[in-house]
Amino acid sequence: MKKGDHDFSNMDEDFWPTSRRPIGGTTCEEVAADVKLMHEVAMKRRKLRFENGAIALNRTKLVFKYDTSAKKVKDCEPYPVKESNQLIEEYMLLANYLVAERLLTHAGGLALIRSHPPPLSSILGNVIHGAKVAGISIDASSSGALQKSLNRISCQCENEIMLQSLTSLLTVPMKPANYIAAGEYDALDWRHFALNIPYYTHFTSPIRRYPDIVVHRLLEATLLESVDDFELSQKDINNVAHHCNSKRKNSKGAQERSDIVFLSLFLKENPILDTLGVVIGVGIKTFTVLIPSLGVDQFVMLDEHNNLSSEVVEDRRLIILNNKNNDDTWEEIEIKLFARIRVMCECREKTPIDVRVTIVGPG
Repeated sequence: MKKGDHDFSNMDEDFWPTSRRPIGGTTCEEVAADVKLMHEVAMKRRKLRFENGAIALNRTKLVFKYDTSAKKVKDCEPYPVKESNQLIEEYMLLANYLVAERLLTHAGGLALIRSHPPPLSSILGNVIHGAKVAGISIDASSSGALQKSLNRISCQCENEIMLQSLTSLLTVPMKPANYIAAGEYDALDWRHFALNIPYYTHFTSPIRRYPDIVVHRLLEATLLESVDDFELSQKDINNVAHHCNSKRKNSKGAQERSDIVFLSLFLKENPILDTLGVVIGVGIKTFTVLIPSLGVDQFVMLDEHNNLSSEVVEDRRLIILNNKNNDDTWEEIEIKLFARIRVMCECREKTPIDVRVTIVGPG
């Protein structure tokens, strides 16, 4: 980069905490310029990654603010994803990929890698059919084709809520990624579907994930040329991988349940009386609705609506009838994929604690 490409000469260094200021003669301006250059490289790598067939099904993640003195949740909001997050993500993905390559070429079957199988074809087929009925064409023949479909839909409809609903639907048939010992599986099973690459591992977070520690130790063994003396056998590593898969599944379930509990406690004090919901699944006595403002999807139980009745019609649709004899402005709602309705979100009174979603009216 030529000097002067980015002008940081007017930076106020008071914004930099003293403990985080550069040392060794490097100025804040130079650090800022280097970060800007790293960002440019990362964004080009990100663009190329998606062009090569990677897919991103990013759902909204809620963060909660807890009032410790009052012992209650005082606020919740979507977690903001900034370009700085994307910068870190690109270099993290690159490091994990290159370490996986090193392990496979120098540790062989001992390599602990993270595979991601293709989605469940039967469920994915139902999603594609449902979208087609709604007038949306999806090509899911590969991760790259799926991402191109999402990009096309995003450009054509220019509707963020539709894209959010479609993303939520497409996560249902996706299988979880798993840790494996490479030697216990065929090379085709090493692939990572979402990233559309032949192999991948977890190396970048040894302070919070045990598999990364095993990967670090294996990597060190390849650098010291001591793989033959490694303390774990291929089967040992595969057993460790299975144990980590089980623990990760449990921890993810606990996290998701914790999010619902915190959201329910927030809604107990701050019920949402009227907000947009988008139908993403239809049953006989229930249907699933996505709440875009919260990024969560919940069942709507028709048995909990004393004033409503329903009729099942073809193509997985419901007709909700309003039986109230008052001045309500609506008589019926057609419940089908991607239909918009108005709902109320509150904390369920009965245990277990959960979010209760009830119908307010048509969207």
